[in-house]
Amino acid sequence: MRYRVLPRGGEKIGEIGLGLGAVTPNSDVFKILSYALEKDINFFDLCGAYDFIYPHIKTTLAKNRSKVFTQMHLGAVYKNGAYAFSRNLNTVKDTFLRILDTTGLEYTDFGFLHCIDEEKDLNYVLEKGIFNLAEDLKRQGIIRHLGFSTHTPVIAEKLINLGMFDLFMFSINAAFDFKKGDYAIGDYAQRENLYRLAQSKGVAISAMKPFAGGQLLNAKLSPIGIALTPLQCISYVLERPAVITLVAGATKVSDIDDYMRYFTAAPDELDYSVLGSAISQDANGRCLYCNHCSPCPKKINVGLVNKYYDLSVLGDPLAKEHYLNLEHHAGECNNCGHCDKRCPFKVEQIKKMHEIAEYFGV
Repeated sequence: MRYRVLPRGGEKIGEIGLGLGAVTPNSDVFKILSYALEKDINFFDLCGAYDFIYPHIKTTLAKNRSKVFTQMHLGAVYKNGAYAFSRNLNTVKDTFLRILDTTGLEYTDFGFLHCIDEEKDLNYVLEKGIFNLAEDLKRQGIIRHLGFSTHTPVIAEKLINLGMFDLFMFSINAAFDFKKGDYAIGDYAQRENLYRLAQSKGVAISAMKPFAGGQLLNAKLSPIGIALTPLQCISYVLERPAVITLVAGATKVSDIDDYMRYFTAAPDELDYSVLGSAISQDANGRCLYCNHCSPCPKKINVGLVNKYYDLSVLGDPLAKEHYLNLEHHAGECNNCGHCDKRCPFKVEQIKKMHEIAEYFGV
């Protein structure tokens, strides 16, 4: 496992997290959670498809409370044992406290305003008591950090700009980012600007739907017309600015093994530049930080140089310092053309290197 640091709080969160929305009545939840802990997964989204999962959390995660981080949603409720959705303040509060008691967790690290996708939802949650409930639970120490979940970039931007949230859950994958498939809300530029805004404000993202509900893994179902491997999907998501963890679902322990291969995979297994052939028209001229142009003869990390530049232009005060601390800078470019020839997204990287060198002064 590799870990990333929460900007507002300093907690070290594993890059691969686990969500419980994929479990079925046939899933061995105790075994899945126990195995996840063995593999050093320490971040868990507790919005389950069924409420039978919660007693199993008491016998697994609660026994390792100081080592794990949990994400709970104010608005996820249950009817006849299955997931449902509510904005009723009493129902939301009662369900949250009941689940907290059933799991034995005592508190949740992240308390989320659940699934705010439309303006009317945003206004209702902020004005009709649910947000006040979250703040009150935070004052009591029952919630450690405030967060929210959404599929809509505009809503995310508004909540980020309120300055009260430390983490949010957002659907990220190569299909959605290029306006293909369900929940593909906003075009590429809008979604990328959201990720950069979040990073500039110190608000982290826990990424959901990394495989687009499994569609990206099947060429016949894929919204982009080609199949990606789980490792390519994971690599793509974890390269997006502000992402601190990827929350993947598991119905069996072998799913966890598939995800954990990310940390030992060869670079070519993580290379998602095949996207260039599937979404080239949408991505032309935009660096996706895939580093397919590597290795640079001058040892410039072209993807990282582009990322720090993009973040700095957006206003991230730390991006310039991160750039300056790199071993090699854009100003070292010798115009060899290696990167321009290899870029699957047709970025004129030589031109970008000179632009970036002038911007940072090195």
